[in-house]
Amino acid sequence: MTIPSAPKTPSFPKPMRVSGALNEYTYTEVAPALGRDYPDLQLSSILNDDAKIRDLAIVAAERGVIFLHNQDISMGQFKELVHRFGVLTGKPQESRLHKHGFSSTNNKHLGVAEAMDPELYAVSSVNNQSAFDNFLSVAEMKFSSRGWHTDESYEHVPADYSGFKMVKAPKTGGDTVWASSYAIYERLSGPFQKLAESLQATHGEPDITPLKTHKGLDVRTEERGHPENVGDHFSATHPVVQTNPVTGWKSLFGLGWQVSQGGIEGVTEHENQLLQAYFLKLITDNHELHVRHRWQVNDIAIWDNRSVFHNPTYNVSEERLAFRAVSIGGKPYLDPNSKSQSEDLRARSLA
Repeated sequence: MTIPSAPKTPSFPKPMRVSGALNEYTYTEVAPALGRDYPDLQLSSILNDDAKIRDLAIVAAERGVIFLHNQDISMGQFKELVHRFGVLTGKPQESRLHKHGFSSTNNKHLGVAEAMDPELYAVSSVNNQSAFDNFLSVAEMKFSSRGWHTDESYEHVPADYSGFKMVKAPKTGGDTVWASSYAIYERLSGPFQKLAESLQATHGEPDITPLKTHKGLDVRTEERGHPENVGDHFSATHPVVQTNPVTGWKSLFGLGWQVSQGGIEGVTEHENQLLQAYFLKLITDNHELHVRHRWQVNDIAIWDNRSVFHNPTYNVSEERLAFRAVSIGGKPYLDPNSKSQSEDLRARSLA
C-alpha cells in the first residue's frame, strides 16, 4: 500500500535588506509614504557594481519610486540596468525585458533610433495624438483617474521594475503621479483586507486590439519578455492582494485602468462595480499617498510596479518624449504569512 505524501507547503522568497552599498549617496524622502530622490547619484557610474544596483532595486521596492537627475546613461545601458534590477532581486531566469504589444515598427515617423528598439517603449505625445486617438487629451472631458495603472498587468507574467528616461520635456504639463499600493492596502479595514485577499481580478489591455483595427497599427503577438506572454489576447488574472517578493509586504494590486477592462472575479456585476470604485477611491481621495514629479530633460524615474500605481497628467501642449524600459518579473502571488508595510517596519524598529 502506497501512503500518499503530505501536500507541500508553498515556499516563498525571504524579504531582502539593503547592504549599505549606497551609504555614500545623499538622498531626500519625497513624501512620508513613498518616493526617494538621489540628487548626485549617476547611474552610469554604478553599471558594474552589482551591490549598488541590488540595493537601489531594494530601495525602489521599499520606497516605490526613485528619482535621479541629469543622467548621462545611454538607452542601451539603461535598459540593461533595469533588467539587472530584476535579476539581482530574484526574478526568474526566463523573464527578460518586456516588448510592448504595440510593435516598434509603429514608431518610424518619430525619427529616433531608440524608438525602433523593441525593448524600449517610446512614450510620445506625437504618437498619442497621431496614432493612439489622443487618449490622453483633456478635451475628452473624462476623469483623469481612469489612467491609474501598473505596467503590463495584462500579461500573464507582468512587470517588476519600470525605468523611464525623459528625452524631450514640455515647459509645463505632462507630470507623472505615483501612489503607494502598500499604503492603499493598509487603508482597508481588517474585514475588507481579508475580503480583498480572497479575490482575483482579470486585467485587460483596452487599446491594443481596437487600435490595430481602427488605425492599422502593428501588434506584437510573439513573446513579450516571457514565454507565457504571447498571443493577441491581452488579458490575465492575478490576485487582488499580492506580496512583493523583495520586501515581503502586501499591496493592493487589483485596481486601475486594466482591471476596469476585466473585473473582479467570482462576484456579481454590482459587487464588481462597487469594489472597483472603492479601491480606486482609495487612490483618488488620499493625496498623502501620492508623489508628483515635474520632468526635466534627462530625469530618470525607476519604480516597482508591485509597490506603486502611476498615472500621467494629460495636460501636454508641447512635445513630450520619453523611453521606458520594463523588466518582466515573476507571477504575482499572495503569501498568507506576509505583513503590511507598517507592520513590518514597526517590528523592525522594536527588534
